[in-house]
Amino acid sequence: MNGKKTYRKMGKSMNENRKFRNHISVVLEQTAGVLAAIAVLVVTQLLEHLDEILKADLSFLTEKGALIVPGVILLLAAAVIAQVLVWRKTYISIEDNAVVIEKGSVNKQKNTIGIRNISNINLEQNLIEMLFGTCKVKLDTNSRSTADSTDVKIVLKKADALWFRQEVARRIEAAGGRPGLRKPENEAGSGQDCAEEQRGAVRPAEDGEEYDVRADLGDVLRHGIFSISAVSVVIFILALAGTMFSMVETVRNADLLGTAAAGIAVAALIALSSLWDTVKDFVRYYDFRAKRREDKIHIQYGFFKKVEYTIPVDKIQALKIRQSMVARIGRRYMAEIINVGMGDDQEEKHSFLILYCTENELRRQLRLLLPEYADTPDIRTERMPAAVWAAWSIPFGIFVACTFAAAAAAAFMIPEKYIRFLWPGAAAVLVLTILCMLLRYRTAGTGADRRILKTAGGYFGRQYLCVPFRNIQYVEFSSNPAARANGISRGTMHLLASSADAAQGIPYSGREKEEMIKERMLVF
Repeated sequence: MNGKKTYRKMGKSMNENRKFRNHISVVLEQTAGVLAAIAVLVVTQLLEHLDEILKADLSFLTEKGALIVPGVILLLAAAVIAQVLVWRKTYISIEDNAVVIEKGSVNKQKNTIGIRNISNINLEQNLIEMLFGTCKVKLDTNSRSTADSTDVKIVLKKADALWFRQEVARRIEAAGGRPGLRKPENEAGSGQDCAEEQRGAVRPAEDGEEYDVRADLGDVLRHGIFSISAVSVVIFILALAGTMFSMVETVRNADLLGTAAAGIAVAALIALSSLWDTVKDFVRYYDFRAKRREDKIHIQYGFFKKVEYTIPVDKIQALKIRQSMVARIGRRYMAEIINVGMGDDQEEKHSFLILYCTENELRRQLRLLLPEYADTPDIRTERMPAAVWAAWSIPFGIFVACTFAAAAAAAFMIPEKYIRFLWPGAAAVLVLTILCMLLRYRTAGTGADRRILKTAGGYFGRQYLCVPFRNIQYVEFSSNPAARANGISRGTMHLLASSADAAQGIPYSGREKEEMIKERMLVF
């Protein structure tokens, strides 16, 4: 069945509210994940007991091979059959005002998502899906109860996925669930003109269309360099050193082959993980492109995993401007957004908007993609008052007491030859803590204009958070006795977002800023 015929069939079934299933390739994708987890577990166990296995009599493998191989095949077949049964009993349908997901045969589950509550309709395509020509549609809603998981994931042929996204977006607009932030110029025009504008507002960006921002290979490479985490680099170096040390010990002492092999495998995995954490941004944002159309932002990027986001501007709750330690030295900035529905899956923890660039380029791209926040780089943050050191003295004093108490207790439990390292180690922890407090004092601060509250935080790197006062759900302020005596307090503002982004801190500031925040929340 060719793509065109499939597309017509999907469209027909949708229009008649018929049920349909995920593409059958979802069975292979889910089974592959299970098999990979089992393989990792088996290999880890084999490496841990490698010395015992090599010394053992393995003749039983040839004797029992006729049973082992069919057993493995049966387990694999059982896993595939289980996934097929789940696939066969999972149905999706789109109705006038809802997307409905039905699962199970004995214990049936029916998940109904109101069209008005859908906040994002995003597309994703991993390597397996590229091979089969399929695409994953991900629906997120405004609900706080499902804020930490994508509400619906549907795997369809790419043409059908594009149609599904288009149809759901059209029904959202028809239901009036997403009013635009900007009034169309021909607001007083005919009903036909308004209908044409609505269709344009939900039309997804096409491959041949011009984008407002498009990154070339050099932009992506520069972003990868400025994204490098100093912590990941240190972990990689330590893990690599551990791997080399284990290999040397293995060569010196053959009796430690099994234990050393397990240590080498673990150290190598840590090294590879930290290496990937260091270089992942070089490939993650390959062919990054973004476009603002009416009240939506369309973003595409990816090499091994291609993603396509359609982000309604009225669902954006805040803007993050980040600087890693390397970027802070090089005076480069990147931008992310916090919006309703996204940021729940692990791969969506950073809802990306602008690659690392200079401050002038950041302003230019914000004017193109998110003009509602274009003035945020001009909002200056004021450093925390010096009285914050008095407020920090109480928790720091408690930390010092706990550190030395722990060191004193450890002195009775560790060998005497290590005691000489104990107290210098405790002192080093306290010195590092003081250094972090100093970096925090120099980095953190608060600023505001008429519409937006801007906070700054960080230690070696820096992060700015820009939140319109109207998007703050509620705010809490607290102060310890030393802070109260000096007339300062710190706060926590709560946003409509996933749990990772819902609560955002407000650094210590004077009471006048606390009152200002409360007043402007009520006005806007």
